Amino acid sequence: MDDSSLPPLTFAVIEARIQAMPEGPVSLLDTPRWAVVLYAIGVVAAFFGILPSLLMQFWEPRPWMAWMARGGLVVMCGTCALPALQSMWALLTHMLRFKKSMIEQMDHDRVAVGALARWLARYPKPVLVDHLRFAQHAQARLQAKLGFLAGSLDKLGILPAAAAVVIALQNWNGARSIPAWLAIAGIFLALLWLVGVLAADVRLRVHLFETLLGEAMRFQESEEAEARSSGATGYGFRCE
Repeated sequence: MDDSSLPPLTFAVIEARIQAMPEGPVSLLDTPRWAVVLYAIGVVAAFFGILPSLLMQFWEPRPWMAWMARGGLVVMCGTCALPALQSMWALLTHMLRFKKSMIEQMDHDRVAVGALARWLARYPKPVLVDHLRFAQHAQARLQAKLGFLAGSLDKLGILPAAAAVVIALQNWNGARSIPAWLAIAGIFLALLWLVGVLAADVRLRVHLFETLLGEAMRFQESEEAEARSSGATGYGFRCE
């Protein structure tokens, strides 16, 4: 189906439509953007909390190194505490009716995704095919790059960040309290978790693009089949 009143189809247009979708009944369980930002700041702070232990392997200890280590730990604890408490509160408030809430969310998502897919079905099919193919290629490239960078460690979830936090906390009593190899491991784990979180967010969005485009094409095929069936039936009546 072609509609000349539609804007040119881009992934930015699809993203704007996704952002305009109404929130579901269990949207509280979704990690808000501000929480992701605070978690990222906490991981960067953990990086600076561990870094002095590595610098002391090459330079003479300086007072600013101790301040950097403790400052990084304070910022890390402060920025990670608020989103952690928010996540705990969301889980506790939905724990008793989790099954019912998730079913309600699935019903909401089915309607919202269907409405957006029907809107996309107004675009010409070659345009949808082109965007779907590009989204699939982007997903494959992203998966390959992430696998080259982190292997299967992205499946560990928050464990790399938790390990980096534990290593950083050992620096509270002094930047020399952890060996160089442990400092390098902590820095690597913090950066790995940050890259994994950002990559997972992009992968989920690209997967949603694939789902919407695929559903839109399915709607088009269903309408074309109905039109052919109606035409054949009408022709049969005229023959009689």
